[in-house]
Amino acid sequence: MPTQVARDESRVPPVTPIRPSSITRMGALGKPVGAVSAAANVLRSLHTAHRPLNASEVARASGLHRGTAYNILRTLQAESFVSYDETNRTYAVSLHVLELAHGALRRSGLLDIARPLIHAVADAHQVSIYLSKVLGPSALLLLDWVGGLRPDPHVTVGKPHPSPAGASGVILAAFGKSSETELETLLSHVKWYQKPSFAEFLARVKDAKEVGFAVDRGTMYRGVTLVSVPVLSPTWELLLILTAAGHPHDLADDAVGALSRALQSVAERLSDGLPLLRLG
Repeated sequence: MPTQVARDESRVPPVTPIRPSSITRMGALGKPVGAVSAAANVLRSLHTAHRPLNASEVARASGLHRGTAYNILRTLQAESFVSYDETNRTYAVSLHVLELAHGALRRSGLLDIARPLIHAVADAHQVSIYLSKVLGPSALLLLDWVGGLRPDPHVTVGKPHPSPAGASGVILAAFGKSSETELETLLSHVKWYQKPSFAEFLARVKDAKEVGFAVDRGTMYRGVTLVSVPVLSPTWELLLILTAAGHPHDLADDAVGALSRALQSVAERLSDGLPLLRLG
């Protein structure tokens, strides 16, 4: 779970307004319902934000009047799509939305393609493998996992987990769109067993960009080696991350090299199949 940190207004990233929904160009699909469009914009604002937002920030980000945004937020909260922090008076997308997203991904056909591939790598290299969907700059959603090693029992299928953390966090930083300033803020909120300095983290990010994978040797979870690779769309957008977890004595340098190549092969197969899947 993320560590509790004091709020520092000078380090809080600004809220960027999102573009209006494409629903205004529905054409033959029919007339858009304004209230639904507004609620969708509110959810997008919360989803793309790097932190929970108050009602005024949601209004600015979604292009709505504050009263309208507030009423939508309260309605979404009542329907369990949005959570509310009474202490800070801020809102965030709730786990219920993410669970719905997991159901959609499960029906997309992605797991039907991925499961036999990751099972083969897990068996061949005696590791556990996790497939995660990138939710944004600070969270991943676990879609599936195989193997007996589970470093964090709180990370379960269909639930989000914070990032950048471990090897997958390095991949998220290397192939995502966050600036260094944003990454430093995000990293400060995530708990590691032995968190690297930000300079060390950036060095890992640079290496991952060059070689196409990231390795964490026990700094995220004690006594666990992690190897992660990106799964990119045809336009080089980071959509998924594959992570293998194993014991250090089984993953010396040669073994990590072979494992990373096997994971990259799976990632390429998944990337090739993305245009055929219903991930939209």
